[in-house]
Amino acid sequence: MKIPKVIKLYCPRCGKHTEHTIREFKKKQPRGLSWGERHKKAKKVKGYGANKIKAHKVTQVYKQNKRPTFIAKCKECGFQHPFVIPKRMKKPEIVSVTGR
Repeated sequence: MKIPKVIKLYCPRCGKHTEHTIREFKKKQPRGLSWGERHKKAKKVKGYGANKIKAHKVTQVYKQNKRPTFIAKCKECGFQHPFVIPKRMKKPEIVSVTGR
């Protein structure tokens, strides 16, 4: 799905509708010393409890399409806030629109 690079949205800081530049949200690298990361590392190294053999493992079915999150940046004040299009799409493509 093609998404324009510049969209007119409501800016919570300005309190009015202004033009925003859109970019796709990318997940950052997790902190190494956070509790979850330490817990995963400890579990991988030594394990917890008895290692039981699982007879039958149920496979997980994942959805093919996702609702991608975008970051909208206000052109007037520079405030960045999340922006989600409530549609499922396989490959969002940010396109510059000319002739407006």
